Amino acid sequence: MRDFVLKPWVATCHETADRLSDYIDGELQGRGLARVQRHLRRCKRCRELLSSLTRALDQLRSLRASEPAEPAPETVAVIVSRIRRGD
Repeated sequence: MRDFVLKPWVATCHETADRLSDYIDGELQGRGLARVQRHLRRCKRCRELLSSLTRALDQLRSLRASEPAEPAPETVAVIVSRIRRGD
């Protein structure tokens, strides 16, 4: 809170970390956006956190875009057999 009183135009590390998801999604506007942007320009640790989150999200998005793998025929046979037996 002390940083906010001393520098109301710049977000703290805590505030920036709390808002990074919204920042990445483009949901921040106005003063909130400006405060986070100013903080990111000054804070290497928060820029590294932003970079790490962005990479993780990109990797997750690439997984979602890939086609699901076909199950092995023997796996299907085991599942069908268990369904028929009532397991």
